[in-house]
Amino acid sequence: MRLFFFTCLMSVFFAVSGSAEELPPLPRGPMILTSATQAMQNADFWIRRIEGAERVVKTREEIEKFNEYIRSLVRENVDIFRLDFRRPGKQIADQLQLEFNTLRNRKLFGVDNQYVQKSFFDDQIKPLVQIDKVPSTIRMKWGAAVRTTSVRALPTMVKLLEDKGDVEFDQLQFTLIKLWTPVGVYHSSSNGQWLYIQAPYVRGWVKAKDIAVFPSRDDLKKYAASDKFFVVTGESASVFKDPARTTLLQRASMGTVIPRAPIPSSQLAAGSSEPYTVWMPYRKSDGSAGVAKAYISRKSDVQRNYPVYSQANILRQAFKLLGFRYGWGGQYNGRDCSGFVHDVFLSFGIAFPRDSKQQSLVGIQLGFFEPFEEDIQKEKALGSLRPGLALLKMPKHQMIYLGQIGKQHYVIHSTWAERTGQDPRKDEKNRINQVVVSDLNLNGNSYIGSLFDRIVSINEIE
Repeated sequence: MRLFFFTCLMSVFFAVSGSAEELPPLPRGPMILTSATQAMQNADFWIRRIEGAERVVKTREEIEKFNEYIRSLVRENVDIFRLDFRRPGKQIADQLQLEFNTLRNRKLFGVDNQYVQKSFFDDQIKPLVQIDKVPSTIRMKWGAAVRTTSVRALPTMVKLLEDKGDVEFDQLQFTLIKLWTPVGVYHSSSNGQWLYIQAPYVRGWVKAKDIAVFPSRDDLKKYAASDKFFVVTGESASVFKDPARTTLLQRASMGTVIPRAPIPSSQLAAGSSEPYTVWMPYRKSDGSAGVAKAYISRKSDVQRNYPVYSQANILRQAFKLLGFRYGWGGQYNGRDCSGFVHDVFLSFGIAFPRDSKQQSLVGIQLGFFEPFEEDIQKEKALGSLRPGLALLKMPKHQMIYLGQIGKQHYVIHSTWAERTGQDPRKDEKNRINQVVVSDLNLNGNSYIGSLFDRIVSINEIE
Protein backbone atom coordinates (compact mmCIF):
# COMPACT_ATOMS: atom_id res chain seq x y z
CA MET A 1 0.00 0.00 0.00
CA ARG A 2 1.32 3.43 -0.93
CA LEU A 3 1.59 6.34 1.50
CA PHE A 4 -1.39 8.60 2.05
CA PHE A 5 -2.24 12.21 2.71
CA PHE A 6 -5.24 13.97 4.19
CA THR A 7 -6.49 17.43 4.47
CA CYS A 8 -8.58 18.45 7.39
CA LEU A 9 -9.73 21.85 8.43
CA MET A 10 -12.41 22.70 10.85
CA SER A 11 -13.44 26.17 10.08
CA VAL A 12 -15.44 25.62 6.88
CA PHE A 13 -17.55 22.56 6.21
CA PHE A 14 -20.77 21.13 4.77
CA ALA A 15 -23.44 18.50 5.33
CA VAL A 16 -24.97 16.67 2.41
CA SER A 17 -27.22 18.70 0.14
CA GLY A 18 -30.43 17.30 -1.19
CA SER A 19 -29.11 16.61 -4.70
CA ALA A 20 -27.34 13.41 -5.66
CA GLU A 21 -23.64 13.81 -6.41
CA GLU A 22 -21.28 11.87 -8.60
CA LEU A 23 -18.38 10.91 -6.35
CA PRO A 24 -15.63 8.33 -6.79
CA PRO A 25 -16.36 5.06 -4.97
CA LEU A 26 -15.19 4.88 -1.38
CA PRO A 27 -12.06 2.79 -0.71
CA ARG A 28 -12.79 -0.34 1.28
CA GLY A 29 -11.62 -0.21 4.85
CA PRO A 30 -10.15 -0.23 7.29
CA MET A 31 -7.11 0.40 5.09
CA ILE A 32 -3.71 -0.76 6.33
CA LEU A 33 -1.17 1.96 5.53
CA THR A 34 2.61 2.47 5.67
CA SER A 35 4.25 0.09 8.17
CA ALA A 36 1.02 -0.58 10.10
CA THR A 37 0.00 -4.22 10.47
CA GLN A 38 -3.32 -6.00 10.82
CA ALA A 39 -2.69 -6.44 14.56
CA MET A 40 -2.37 -2.68 14.95
CA GLN A 41 -5.98 -2.18 13.82
CA ASN A 42 -7.23 -3.05 17.29
CA ALA A 43 -7.28 -0.87 20.41
CA ASP A 44 -6.12 -3.73 22.64
CA PHE A 45 -2.85 -3.97 20.71
CA TRP A 46 -1.96 -0.46 21.86
CA ILE A 47 -3.54 -0.66 25.32
CA ARG A 48 -1.42 -3.68 26.27
CA ARG A 49 1.68 -1.60 25.64
CA ILE A 50 0.70 1.10 28.17
CA GLU A 51 1.57 0.71 31.82
CA GLY A 52 -1.43 1.70 33.93
CA ALA A 53 -3.62 2.16 30.86
CA GLU A 54 -6.84 1.85 32.93
CA ARG A 55 -5.74 4.39 35.50
CA VAL A 56 -8.13 7.35 35.89
CA VAL A 57 -6.56 10.43 34.32
CA LYS A 58 -9.28 12.84 35.44
CA THR A 59 -12.26 12.37 37.77
CA ARG A 60 -15.67 13.82 36.89
CA GLU A 61 -14.99 16.77 39.20
CA GLU A 62 -11.63 17.38 37.52
CA ILE A 63 -13.23 17.21 34.07
CA GLU A 64 -15.75 19.87 35.09
CA LYS A 65 -12.88 22.14 36.15
CA PHE A 66 -11.08 21.27 32.92
CA ASN A 67 -14.16 22.33 30.96
CA GLU A 68 -14.11 25.70 32.70
CA TYR A 69 -10.46 26.07 31.70
CA ILE A 70 -11.29 25.22 28.07
CA ARG A 71 -14.06 27.81 27.96
CA SER A 72 -11.75 30.46 29.38
CA LEU A 73 -9.12 29.58 26.76
CA VAL A 74 -11.30 29.18 23.66
CA ARG A 75 -13.87 31.91 23.20
CA GLU A 76 -15.86 29.83 20.70
CA ASN A 77 -16.55 27.32 23.50
CA VAL A 78 -19.35 28.61 25.69
CA ASP A 79 -21.70 27.38 28.36
CA ILE A 80 -25.09 28.03 26.77
CA PHE A 81 -26.74 28.20 30.17
CA ARG A 82 -24.54 31.11 31.22
CA LEU A 83 -25.34 33.33 28.27
CA ASP A 84 -26.99 36.62 29.16
CA PHE A 85 -30.72 36.87 28.65
CA ARG A 86 -30.09 40.04 26.63
CA ARG A 87 -27.26 40.96 24.33
CA PRO A 88 -26.26 44.17 22.50
CA GLY A 89 -27.46 43.78 18.93
CA LYS A 90 -24.45 45.60 17.49
CA GLN A 91 -22.16 42.73 18.46
CA ILE A 92 -24.20 40.27 16.42
CA ALA A 93 -24.76 42.68 13.54
CA ASP A 94 -21.01 43.32 13.30
CA GLN A 95 -20.30 39.58 13.31
CA LEU A 96 -22.88 38.96 10.58
CA GLN A 97 -21.38 41.74 8.47
CA LEU A 98 -17.86 40.38 8.94
CA GLU A 99 -18.85 36.86 7.90
CA PHE A 100 -20.77 38.17 4.89
CA ASN A 101 -17.93 40.44 3.71
CA THR A 102 -15.28 37.76 4.20
CA LEU A 103 -17.07 35.26 1.97
CA ARG A 104 -18.20 37.86 -0.58
CA ASN A 105 -14.57 38.92 -1.07
CA ARG A 106 -13.26 35.41 -1.66
CA LYS A 107 -12.90 33.85 -5.09
CA LEU A 108 -15.23 30.87 -4.89
CA PHE A 109 -16.78 28.44 -7.36
CA GLY A 110 -20.10 26.69 -7.63
CA VAL A 111 -20.63 22.98 -8.20
CA ASP A 112 -20.82 23.84 -11.91
CA ASN A 113 -17.17 25.02 -11.66
CA GLN A 114 -18.22 28.57 -12.56
CA TYR A 115 -16.97 31.57 -10.61
CA VAL A 116 -19.58 32.79 -8.11
CA GLN A 117 -20.49 36.37 -8.95
CA LYS A 118 -20.74 39.08 -6.29
CA SER A 119 -24.38 39.50 -7.29
CA PHE A 120 -25.12 36.12 -5.70
CA PHE A 121 -24.16 37.56 -2.32
CA ASP A 122 -25.74 40.96 -2.86
CA ASP A 123 -29.02 39.84 -4.42
CA GLN A 124 -29.68 36.47 -2.78
CA ILE A 125 -27.79 36.28 0.52
CA LYS A 126 -27.74 39.82 1.91
CA PRO A 127 -31.55 40.16 1.96
CA LEU A 128 -31.76 36.87 3.88
CA VAL A 129 -29.19 37.91 6.48
CA GLN A 130 -31.07 41.21 7.06
CA ILE A 131 -28.32 42.72 9.17
CA ASP A 132 -30.22 46.00 9.40
CA LYS A 133 -33.05 44.17 11.18
CA VAL A 134 -30.95 43.08 14.17
CA PRO A 135 -32.49 44.96 17.13
CA SER A 136 -30.40 47.18 19.36
CA THR A 137 -31.02 44.74 22.20
CA ILE A 138 -31.42 41.04 21.48
CA ARG A 139 -33.74 39.09 23.75
CA MET A 140 -32.36 35.59 23.72
CA LYS A 141 -34.38 32.52 22.86
CA TRP A 142 -33.36 29.04 23.93
CA GLY A 143 -33.59 25.92 21.83
CA ALA A 144 -32.26 22.43 21.16
CA ALA A 145 -31.36 20.60 17.97
CA VAL A 146 -34.02 18.02 17.15
CA ARG A 147 -31.56 16.18 14.91
CA THR A 148 -27.97 16.43 13.73
CA THR A 149 -27.77 19.59 11.64
CA SER A 150 -25.25 21.72 9.77
CA VAL A 151 -24.00 25.05 11.06
CA ARG A 152 -23.40 27.37 8.11
CA ALA A 153 -21.53 30.62 7.55
CA LEU A 154 -24.48 31.94 5.53
CA PRO A 155 -28.19 31.03 5.48
CA THR A 156 -28.09 28.83 2.40
CA MET A 157 -27.36 25.23 1.47
CA VAL A 158 -25.72 26.28 -1.81
CA LYS A 159 -22.22 24.84 -2.03
CA LEU A 160 -19.34 27.27 -2.55
CA LEU A 161 -15.96 25.72 -3.39
CA GLU A 162 -12.42 27.01 -3.03
CA ASP A 163 -11.29 25.17 -6.17
CA LYS A 164 -13.12 23.82 -9.17
CA GLY A 165 -14.36 20.28 -8.62
CA ASP A 166 -13.86 20.28 -4.83
CA VAL A 167 -17.46 19.25 -4.20
CA GLU A 168 -16.49 17.46 -0.98
CA PHE A 169 -15.23 20.70 0.59
CA ASP A 170 -17.95 23.31 0.96
CA GLN A 171 -16.58 26.63 2.16
CA LEU A 172 -19.83 27.67 3.84
CA GLN A 173 -19.93 24.85 6.37
CA PHE A 174 -18.62 25.33 9.87
CA THR A 175 -19.52 21.97 11.38
CA LEU A 176 -22.43 19.84 12.65
CA ILE A 177 -24.21 20.03 15.97
CA LYS A 178 -25.74 16.92 17.47
CA LEU A 179 -29.19 15.92 18.59
CA TRP A 180 -30.17 17.71 21.84
CA THR A 181 -27.38 20.29 21.49
CA PRO A 182 -28.59 23.37 23.42
CA VAL A 183 -28.42 26.68 21.55
CA GLY A 184 -29.04 30.33 22.12
CA VAL A 185 -30.94 32.02 19.27
CA TYR A 186 -29.75 35.51 18.25
CA HIS A 187 -31.41 36.27 14.92
CA SER A 188 -33.43 34.83 12.03
CA SER A 189 -33.36 35.09 8.25
CA SER A 190 -35.92 37.23 6.43
CA ASN A 191 -37.77 34.14 5.19
CA GLY A 192 -37.81 32.55 8.66
CA GLN A 193 -36.12 29.38 7.41
CA TRP A 194 -32.79 29.99 9.17
CA LEU A 195 -31.71 30.88 12.70
CA TYR A 196 -28.42 32.45 13.72
CA ILE A 197 -27.44 30.57 16.86
CA GLN A 198 -24.74 30.03 19.45
CA ALA A 199 -23.99 26.37 20.20
CA PRO A 200 -21.49 25.12 22.80
CA TYR A 201 -18.57 25.10 20.30
CA VAL A 202 -19.70 27.07 17.25
CA ARG A 203 -21.81 30.00 16.14
CA GLY A 204 -23.58 30.28 12.78
CA TRP A 205 -26.73 29.66 10.74
CA VAL A 206 -28.85 26.52 11.11
CA LYS A 207 -32.12 25.50 9.51
CA ALA A 208 -35.02 26.67 11.69
CA LYS A 209 -36.82 23.35 11.18
CA ASP A 210 -33.99 21.62 13.06
CA ILE A 211 -34.29 23.76 16.21
CA ALA A 212 -37.11 23.54 18.77
CA VAL A 213 -37.48 26.66 20.91
CA PHE A 214 -38.24 26.12 24.61
CA PRO A 215 -40.34 28.52 26.72
CA SER A 216 -37.33 29.48 28.83
CA ARG A 217 -33.71 28.69 29.51
CA ASP A 218 -34.68 26.72 32.60
CA ASP A 219 -37.12 24.61 30.58
CA LEU A 220 -34.32 23.75 28.15
CA LYS A 221 -31.87 23.10 30.97
CA LYS A 222 -34.24 20.60 32.57
CA TYR A 223 -33.56 18.26 29.67
CA ALA A 224 -30.34 19.35 27.95
CA ALA A 225 -28.41 19.62 31.22
CA SER A 226 -30.06 16.76 33.07
CA ASP A 227 -27.83 14.61 35.29
CA LYS A 228 -29.81 11.56 34.15
CA PHE A 229 -28.78 10.72 30.61
CA PHE A 230 -27.31 8.24 28.17
CA VAL A 231 -24.18 9.13 26.22
CA VAL A 232 -23.56 7.48 22.86
CA THR A 233 -20.22 5.70 23.17
CA GLY A 234 -20.38 3.79 19.90
CA GLU A 235 -19.97 5.26 16.42
CA SER A 236 -23.71 5.86 16.57
CA ALA A 237 -26.89 4.57 18.20
CA SER A 238 -30.36 4.16 16.73
CA VAL A 239 -33.26 5.96 18.44
CA PHE A 240 -36.73 4.55 17.79
CA LYS A 241 -40.24 5.96 18.06
CA ASP A 242 -41.79 2.82 19.54
CA PRO A 243 -40.70 0.23 22.15
CA ALA A 244 -40.81 -2.51 19.51
CA ARG A 245 -38.19 -0.51 17.60
CA THR A 246 -39.96 -0.69 14.25
CA THR A 247 -39.85 3.04 13.45
CA LEU A 248 -36.40 4.60 13.35
CA LEU A 249 -36.30 8.27 14.31
CA GLN A 250 -32.60 8.88 13.75
CA ARG A 251 -29.08 7.70 14.48
CA ALA A 252 -27.29 9.68 17.18
CA SER A 253 -23.51 9.93 16.73
CA MET A 254 -20.71 9.36 19.25
CA GLY A 255 -20.74 11.90 22.05
CA THR A 256 -24.47 12.67 21.81
CA VAL A 257 -26.07 13.08 25.23
CA ILE A 258 -29.75 12.05 25.43
CA PRO A 259 -31.78 12.65 28.63
CA ARG A 260 -33.29 9.56 30.24
CA ALA A 261 -37.01 9.31 30.74
CA PRO A 262 -38.39 7.76 33.97
CA ILE A 263 -37.56 4.07 33.98
CA PRO A 264 -40.53 1.67 33.97
CA SER A 265 -40.38 -0.95 36.73
CA SER A 266 -40.11 -3.66 34.07
CA GLN A 267 -36.76 -2.20 32.99
CA LEU A 268 -35.38 -2.52 36.49
CA ALA A 269 -35.71 -6.29 36.53
CA ALA A 270 -32.46 -8.22 36.17
CA GLY A 271 -31.88 -9.38 32.63
CA SER A 272 -34.60 -7.18 31.16
CA SER A 273 -34.51 -6.93 27.38
CA GLU A 274 -36.83 -3.94 27.19
CA PRO A 275 -35.32 -0.90 25.48
CA TYR A 276 -34.05 2.13 27.31
CA THR A 277 -36.55 4.99 27.45
CA VAL A 278 -35.28 8.48 26.59
CA TRP A 279 -36.65 11.94 25.88
CA MET A 280 -36.58 13.23 22.31
CA PRO A 281 -37.23 16.86 21.33
CA TYR A 282 -39.41 17.77 18.39
CA ARG A 283 -40.42 21.03 16.77
CA LYS A 284 -44.09 21.96 16.68
CA SER A 285 -45.64 23.81 13.75
CA ASP A 286 -45.12 27.15 15.51
CA GLY A 287 -41.43 26.40 16.19
CA SER A 288 -41.89 25.70 19.88
CA ALA A 289 -40.47 22.60 21.54
CA GLY A 290 -42.23 19.42 22.41
CA VAL A 291 -40.72 16.40 24.13
CA ALA A 292 -41.76 12.79 23.61
CA LYS A 293 -40.55 9.41 24.76
CA ALA A 294 -38.33 7.38 22.45
CA TYR A 295 -36.40 4.13 22.75
CA ILE A 296 -32.87 2.78 22.41
CA SER A 297 -32.00 -0.91 22.30
CA ARG A 298 -30.11 -2.28 25.27
CA LYS A 299 -27.67 -3.72 22.77
CA SER A 300 -26.69 -0.24 21.61
CA ASP A 301 -23.29 1.14 22.55
CA VAL A 302 -24.54 3.73 25.04
CA GLN A 303 -23.74 4.29 28.71
CA ARG A 304 -25.46 5.86 31.66
CA ASN A 305 -23.21 8.78 32.46
CA TYR A 306 -19.75 9.20 30.95
CA PRO A 307 -17.03 6.52 30.70
CA VAL A 308 -13.99 6.74 32.97
CA TYR A 309 -11.39 9.05 31.43
CA SER A 310 -8.34 6.84 30.98
CA GLN A 311 -5.79 6.19 28.24
CA ALA A 312 -7.35 2.79 27.58
CA ASN A 313 -10.84 4.18 27.18
CA ILE A 314 -9.69 7.00 24.90
CA LEU A 315 -8.12 4.43 22.58
CA ARG A 316 -11.22 2.23 22.75
CA GLN A 317 -13.35 5.18 21.69
CA ALA A 318 -10.97 6.14 18.87
CA PHE A 319 -10.85 2.63 17.43
CA LYS A 320 -14.65 2.37 17.37
CA LEU A 321 -14.40 4.89 14.52
CA LEU A 322 -11.68 3.02 12.60
CA GLY A 323 -12.64 2.67 8.94
CA PHE A 324 -15.59 5.05 9.18
CA ARG A 325 -15.97 7.69 6.52
CA TYR A 326 -14.05 10.94 6.31
CA GLY A 327 -16.34 13.93 5.92
CA TRP A 328 -15.31 17.58 5.75
CA GLY A 329 -17.29 19.14 8.61
CA GLY A 330 -19.60 16.17 8.83
CA GLN A 331 -20.33 16.03 5.11
CA TYR A 332 -21.70 12.67 3.91
CA ASN A 333 -22.25 11.62 7.56
CA GLY A 334 -18.50 11.40 8.06
CA ARG A 335 -15.90 13.01 10.31
CA ASP A 336 -12.94 15.15 9.34
CA CYS A 337 -9.73 15.07 11.36
CA SER A 338 -10.85 17.44 14.11
CA GLY A 339 -14.38 16.05 14.06
CA PHE A 340 -12.95 12.61 14.79
CA VAL A 341 -10.88 13.94 17.71
CA HIS A 342 -13.80 16.03 18.94
CA ASP A 343 -16.20 13.08 19.12
CA VAL A 344 -13.69 10.89 20.94
CA PHE A 345 -13.15 13.40 23.74
CA LEU A 346 -16.74 14.65 23.76
CA SER A 347 -17.86 11.13 24.69
CA PHE A 348 -16.11 11.64 28.06
CA GLY A 349 -18.03 14.83 28.74
CA ILE A 350 -15.10 17.06 27.87
CA ALA A 351 -16.19 20.39 26.36
CA PHE A 352 -13.68 19.90 23.58
CA PRO A 353 -13.19 22.52 20.84
CA ARG A 354 -14.22 21.57 17.32
CA ASP A 355 -11.46 23.42 15.43
CA SER A 356 -8.09 21.67 15.07
CA LYS A 357 -6.18 24.87 15.88
CA GLN A 358 -8.19 25.34 19.06
CA GLN A 359 -7.78 21.67 19.98
CA SER A 360 -4.02 22.10 19.84
CA LEU A 361 -4.17 24.82 22.52
CA VAL A 362 -5.88 22.68 25.16
CA GLY A 363 -4.04 20.83 27.92
CA ILE A 364 -0.29 20.55 28.41
CA GLN A 365 1.87 22.00 25.63
CA LEU A 366 4.84 19.75 24.85
CA GLY A 367 6.36 21.48 21.86
CA PHE A 368 5.96 23.96 19.02
CA PHE A 369 7.88 23.41 15.79
CA GLU A 370 8.52 24.80 12.35
CA PRO A 371 7.55 22.46 9.50
CA PHE A 372 10.49 20.47 8.09
CA GLU A 373 12.72 21.63 10.96
CA GLU A 374 13.73 20.68 14.52
CA ASP A 375 13.75 16.92 13.92
CA ILE A 376 15.76 16.18 17.06
CA GLN A 377 13.38 18.15 19.27
CA LYS A 378 10.38 16.45 17.68
CA GLU A 379 11.83 13.00 18.26
CA LYS A 380 12.57 13.85 21.87
CA ALA A 381 9.04 15.11 22.42
CA LEU A 382 7.49 12.08 20.72
CA GLY A 383 9.47 9.73 22.91
CA SER A 384 7.82 11.09 26.06
CA LEU A 385 4.19 11.07 24.90
CA ARG A 386 1.36 9.20 26.58
CA PRO A 387 -0.71 7.34 23.99
CA GLY A 388 -4.33 8.42 23.72
CA LEU A 389 -3.77 11.65 25.61
CA ALA A 390 -1.38 13.21 23.08
CA LEU A 391 -2.46 15.11 19.98
CA LEU A 392 -0.13 15.86 17.07
CA LYS A 393 -0.99 18.99 15.11
CA MET A 394 -0.05 19.80 11.54
CA PRO A 395 -1.29 22.70 9.41
CA LYS A 396 -4.96 21.82 8.83
CA HIS A 397 -4.74 18.40 10.45
CA GLN A 398 -5.02 16.71 13.86
CA MET A 399 -4.05 13.20 15.01
CA ILE A 400 -4.23 11.07 18.18
CA TYR A 401 -0.92 9.48 19.18
CA LEU A 402 -0.89 5.68 19.60
CA GLY A 403 2.68 4.84 20.56
CA GLN A 404 6.11 3.85 19.32
CA ILE A 405 7.22 0.50 17.93
CA GLY A 406 10.88 0.29 17.04
CA LYS A 407 11.78 3.56 15.39
CA GLN A 408 8.26 4.27 14.15
CA HIS A 409 5.63 6.45 15.84
CA TYR A 410 1.99 5.68 15.08
CA VAL A 411 -1.22 7.72 15.05
CA ILE A 412 -4.93 7.23 14.41
CA HIS A 413 -6.63 9.96 12.39
CA SER A 414 -9.35 10.70 9.86
CA THR A 415 -7.86 11.35 6.42
CA TRP A 416 -9.14 12.23 2.98
CA ALA A 417 -6.50 11.50 0.33
CA GLU A 418 -2.89 10.69 -0.48
CA ARG A 419 -0.64 13.05 -2.40
CA THR A 420 1.47 10.80 -4.60
CA GLY A 421 3.71 13.06 -6.70
CA GLN A 422 6.30 15.81 -6.48
CA ASP A 423 4.56 18.31 -8.78
CA PRO A 424 2.16 20.59 -6.88
CA ARG A 425 0.57 21.73 -10.14
CA LYS A 426 -0.55 18.21 -10.97
CA ASP A 427 -1.44 17.55 -7.31
CA GLU A 428 -1.73 13.81 -7.91
CA LYS A 429 -3.66 11.99 -5.23
CA ASN A 430 -5.40 8.79 -4.19
CA ARG A 431 -8.46 8.83 -1.97
CA ILE A 432 -8.62 7.29 1.50
CA ASN A 433 -11.76 8.87 3.02
CA GLN A 434 -11.72 7.10 6.38
CA VAL A 435 -10.20 6.82 9.85
CA VAL A 436 -6.90 4.96 9.66
CA VAL A 437 -3.81 3.93 11.61
CA SER A 438 -0.50 5.03 10.11
CA ASP A 439 3.07 5.87 11.03
CA LEU A 440 4.49 9.37 10.69
CA ASN A 441 6.18 8.57 7.37
CA LEU A 442 2.73 8.76 5.80
CA ASN A 443 2.72 10.96 2.70
CA GLY A 444 6.51 11.17 2.71
CA ASN A 445 6.91 10.54 -1.03
CA SER A 446 5.04 13.67 -2.11
CA TYR A 447 5.75 17.37 -2.51
CA ILE A 448 4.03 18.28 0.76
CA GLY A 449 6.19 16.06 2.98
CA SER A 450 5.50 13.42 5.64
CA LEU A 451 3.39 13.78 8.75
CA PHE A 452 6.55 13.95 10.82
CA ASP A 453 7.97 16.74 8.64
CA ARG A 454 4.89 18.88 9.09
CA ILE A 455 4.18 18.55 12.83
CA VAL A 456 3.84 22.05 14.29
CA SER A 457 2.73 21.29 17.85
CA ILE A 458 2.16 18.54 20.39
CA ASN A 459 -0.18 18.71 23.38
CA GLU A 460 -1.64 16.26 25.90
CA ILE A 461 -5.27 16.40 27.02
CA GLU A 462 -4.36 16.03 30.68
